[in-house]
Amino acid sequence: MKVNLTNKLLISAVALSSCGQPAKQILHQPIMPVVKSVDAFHFNNINNEKCLDLVKNIAEFFGRNGFTKVKVSETQNNLQQHSSRIKFSNRPAQTKTKKKTVKNSINSNRNIARAQSVKPVDRIYSPTVNNCGHLISGNNISYAHATQYVVPKGASQRGNVIASANGVSLYRLQIENPDIDFTKPVPAEQVIKIPERYVVNSGSVKSFEDVVNTTGIDRHYINDILICIEGRHQKPDLVCKSDGVKSKEYPNGCPTIGFGHTGRVDGQIIKNGITRISEEKAYELLAQDILDAKLDAIVYMGKSLFNSAPRSVQTGIIDIVFNKGVEPFSRRGSPTMMIKDDLTKGDYASAAAHTVLKTGNRGLKKRNVYRVIMSTENLNQQERDRALTIARPHYIETLSKFASKKDARHRAKMQQAWKNAQNGITYGFFE
Repeated sequence: MKVNLTNKLLISAVALSSCGQPAKQILHQPIMPVVKSVDAFHFNNINNEKCLDLVKNIAEFFGRNGFTKVKVSETQNNLQQHSSRIKFSNRPAQTKTKKKTVKNSINSNRNIARAQSVKPVDRIYSPTVNNCGHLISGNNISYAHATQYVVPKGASQRGNVIASANGVSLYRLQIENPDIDFTKPVPAEQVIKIPERYVVNSGSVKSFEDVVNTTGIDRHYINDILICIEGRHQKPDLVCKSDGVKSKEYPNGCPTIGFGHTGRVDGQIIKNGITRISEEKAYELLAQDILDAKLDAIVYMGKSLFNSAPRSVQTGIIDIVFNKGVEPFSRRGSPTMMIKDDLTKGDYASAAAHTVLKTGNRGLKKRNVYRVIMSTENLNQQERDRALTIARPHYIETLSKFASKKDARHRAKMQQAWKNAQNGITYGFFE
């Protein structure tokens, strides 16, 4: 039985009624340690009638002073139930109390809902129309209105799981709910605002051209970066596989499918070797991931600031989000913070050069080189030269990572792409 207010009154009354000593002596007695339930309290020689009267008086006093009212009938039942086996125990309980606290802490951490149990909330969808004030507009796209999600009773839920289930980033969830600490599990019955989203209409994207037309993103970027780098052998993975990039969350690599898609497919969490999709579905997921990355970039940079940048610089920012999610947004001194400052100053050469993410992974270092080159496409020759000069140390460092004979092909392609960029050709990296 839990120690609620009724049981606390019962314990107090039993303690006083069972002790035949004057009040002065009672006050000077050492306080007995409190343990987890009334069942653990043991008293001798209880006067039930006297104890119940005392509880009534205490309850009446609390009621007059604004406290929660106590059901005397409940107290009477508790008293009758436990009076036959109640007596004091003089055994110290400090160590036991500490162990109990640790145990409760462990149990509270375990009482977290599994990712599969978190279901997306129902949304109202409406078609988007060009130039109607939306952050993103276009054909084959629907607007999913903002709504609310309530964490069910019984268990807490992690913020990243809630975000993934509802198709939004944890970054946007934090922006919409500034009073909630998403570094900890969100408690049960917490109300969370799920921000708006732009959703690719099911079945409307089936090919590379559909992705270009739906997202409005440069076709060179989609082909040279997303398809050639995210896809294996320029084709999508139709069976879920590990991306090979180890992390604390994914020690064996993050599960991916299609063109580097992570998280869920049709509401279900993807699993290595189990989840399967069609090639048409892979292109639909690619278009959706681009839209999600674009929306996060616009929300972070601000619509007017983002739209003021050259299209290739916008694409470079989107690729950072596509590649690493919104993680770079949350770190001081991150590239996105520097890019935002560059855009504010109108320094687009620096913005293109700062699309380099700090990483120890060779593959991601190589991607940084191609991203910088791609970001300079819509700059004039002077701005392009300055951007390449700023990014050159990273380019030299990346070449050193591919110095072995087996990496000669990758090294040669990077060198050729860098040389082409100096001559104004910023695409066709893998042709």
